[in-house]
Amino acid sequence: MAKSKAKSKDRNQDAPTPLRAETGPRAAGGTPSRAETGPSPATAGGLQLQGPPPLFYERPRPLHLTDHADLTLKTPFSYAFAAHTVAVPILLGEFVAAAKDYPIVFGPGDPPIPVACMGVAKGANLFVGADGRWLTGTYIPAYVRRCPFLLVEAGEPKRRILFVDEASPNVSHGEGLPLIAEGKPTETAQNAIKFCEAYAFDQDKTREFCEALVAQDLLETRNITLTVPGGAKITLTDMRMISPRKFEEMPDDTYLEWRRQKWLFPAFCHFQSGMNWQRLAERAAAQQPKS
Repeated sequence: MAKSKAKSKDRNQDAPTPLRAETGPRAAGGTPSRAETGPSPATAGGLQLQGPPPLFYERPRPLHLTDHADLTLKTPFSYAFAAHTVAVPILLGEFVAAAKDYPIVFGPGDPPIPVACMGVAKGANLFVGADGRWLTGTYIPAYVRRCPFLLVEAGEPKRRILFVDEASPNVSHGEGLPLIAEGKPTETAQNAIKFCEAYAFDQDKTREFCEALVAQDLLETRNITLTVPGGAKITLTDMRMISPRKFEEMPDDTYLEWRRQKWLFPAFCHFQSGMNWQRLAERAAAQQPKS
């Protein structure tokens, strides 16, 4: 059987999408779209993502009413899958919350991807404990909370399929919150659709903001040197950020357009988030084993 390919928005944003309602929920004021569970049994095995799966996903498949009849979402949810990732994609609507805990920078690519930095050493997320719990009182990015689901565009415009990562440590067979019951999506599955639809809507807004950053040539690459308790220094290289100087020199008409687009506040949050670099270094030092 020839395999059809589905397009995930994460392919371009390093970040998501997922489930069968004929008309999907309206995403935060966006245009309604069709969100469905996987295709009929005759075609369920033929739908696949293009290219490698996004960050944190290993084996995403369309959520199928029959094939996944006993699939469940484990509780409590474990974030251990993110324990070795130090930069996680975030959305424009998350800048306010994320800026309280993490430095926000922009990854490579065109358009660039905003990410929250969660560590200063490769492979060490300072916000995920050995028990798989996220640090109490700190913000958990939507990209992380959306796992193990993914909303995928499938062929025709505005038609999306809910995928679930069969390899996720947070899914099981028989134990946890059912995704399918009596041949229909459960409330858990329906909530996954709503969350992923809202994510996709904000993803589009995030892309527009990042495209504007590039169009105005506002980004610059800098190195950051941090001092940890005891006097040792850590240098982080190639951090891509908004240039304060270029931002201040933005023409008046462009500034007013940014105000109309509601892009100014996210930019200010990005600047403010830089205060968290030193806190990250201190957190890393505090978590080092005592000699």
